[in-house]
Amino acid sequence: MKKGLFYAILASTLWATVNSFIKQGLSNDFTPINFSETRFATVGIILFAYTRYKGI
Repeated sequence: MKKGLFYAILASTLWATVNSFIKQGLSNDFTPINFSETRFATVGIILFAYTRYKGI
């Protein structure tokens, strides 16, 4: 499988699952602000780890 095709499939899968995570998160006593803070913190940690791994 080509690298670009793999990334396109991965991005599509992640994009499709976001709505179910938002629905689940908002139904569990999270306010929209708390939920967005959690999402941004999680992504920030992942991106930080990735950049440290790549040496950027």
